[in-house]
Amino acid sequence: MKDFKIIDNKEARQFEAHISGQLAKVIYERNGSRIFLTGAEVPPTLEKQGVTAMLLGKVMEEIQAQNVRMVPTSKKVAEYVRSNPRWKSLLAHGLHI
Repeated sequence: MKDFKIIDNKEARQFEAHISGQLAKVIYERNGSRIFLTGAEVPPTLEKQGVTAMLLGKVMEEIQAQNVRMVPTSKKVAEYVRSNPRWKSLLAHGLHI
């Protein structure tokens, strides 16, 4: 399960992972060097397997690789960042959660 890959589907404005024939995604909006994470949608069967946290971790790695700053506007994403302080360095300047 941990070896799934995410795809940055720029047209759909979402990071996607196809896992066991199901789509898990993190929806975003870009504005210059900022990325606003507006939602995370994981099918219930995958959510029970802990996919949400794994997906968000991979999304954070991708954001870091793209060298952009994030603004988590989704409650689910903000909670993940709060509980994983290593990703707070990716927050847009002046933003504290």
